[in-house]
Formats: sequence, structure tokens, C-alpha cells
Amino acid sequence: MNTSKVLLILISLAILLHSSKLADASVEDECKIVTAADPNVDYNFCVTSLQADPRSGSADAKELAIIAANLTVANATSTLSKIEKLLGDSKIDSATKGLLNQCSSFYKDVVTAASGAIKAIGSGSMGDAKKQLTEASDKPQDCDNLLFEAGKNYLLKKEDNDCTNLASIAQNIVAKLQ
Repeated sequence: MNTSKVLLILISLAILLHSSKLADASVEDECKIVTAADPNVDYNFCVTSLQADPRSGSADAKELAIIAANLTVANATSTLSKIEKLLGDSKIDSATKGLLNQCSSFYKDVVTAASGAIKAIGSGSMGDAKKQLTEASDKPQDCDNLLFEAGKNYLLKKEDNDCTNLASIAQNIVAKLQ
């Protein structure tokens, strides 16, 4: 291999490494902004959640908002599956199953709202996206409050908090883009 090819490869690698570091900084920078705006969102949760999507390495703020909204949909969908399993558990009493059915409705609303937000972000309708993400971040807390009042919030506490935080991450990034 001649010297010019080696030099070209080394320069290409340097550019890739540099852009990778810039992209990571972008995730970190966005998470700093998010956690400054919403102290309920943990910085490490924000960073690790966004970095779990391989697209985050080269994403701009708009793309990170879409990633966070997609993570919200995935979390809500997973929580709906967990609720279905709990509803099928013979050890769960009928009153608690009634509460879980209400939570199921809340999580279906999260999926609808976050999915709508993804479309709104993509079309540049940041005001609509923010409104939908606000709903997506509120609904898991409605479930948590409902279960808390019955002394059963341990059933979905982590899922409720994670979903709220994911939607809040997306919401705060969108707010910055407005």
C-alpha cells in the first residue's frame, strides 16, 4: 500500500473518531439541558437511554427527540405487556385488576401520544409534539398515583418512572427546538 492510501485511511479514521466524540458530546449536552430543565430526570438515565439507540451517535437534537419518543413508545408497549401478565395472575385481587385496567388505558394513551409526537417532530410541528409529550409524561404518573392510593404502586413503579422520564427527555429537547 502506498503512503497516500495509508495517509487517507488515517485521516478518515481520525475524522470518524472525532465525529463520534462530537456525537457523544451532543447526547451529553442534550442531557445536561434536559436535567437542568427537569431535575426529576436523572442525567445518567438520560445519557444511557439515548445511547442505547445506535442512531444517537450521529443524531442532532431533533433526531434525539425522536429517539427519546421512540423509547417512550417502546417502554409503554413493554409496560402494557407487563400489565397483561399481571391481569392474568391469579394472585392479583379483582380491585387491583381494575386499577391495572385503568393503567392499561393510560399506557395506551402514552403510545398514541408519543407516536403522534414522533410524527409532529418529523414534520416540524414542535408545539404539537410538546403537547403530546406532556400527555405522554403525565399518564404514567396517573397510573402511579392510582396504584399508590391503593398501596400497590410497587407493581409498576419502575415502569411508571422510566416512561415519565423518557417522555420528559423528549419533551425538553422539543421545547429547546421551539
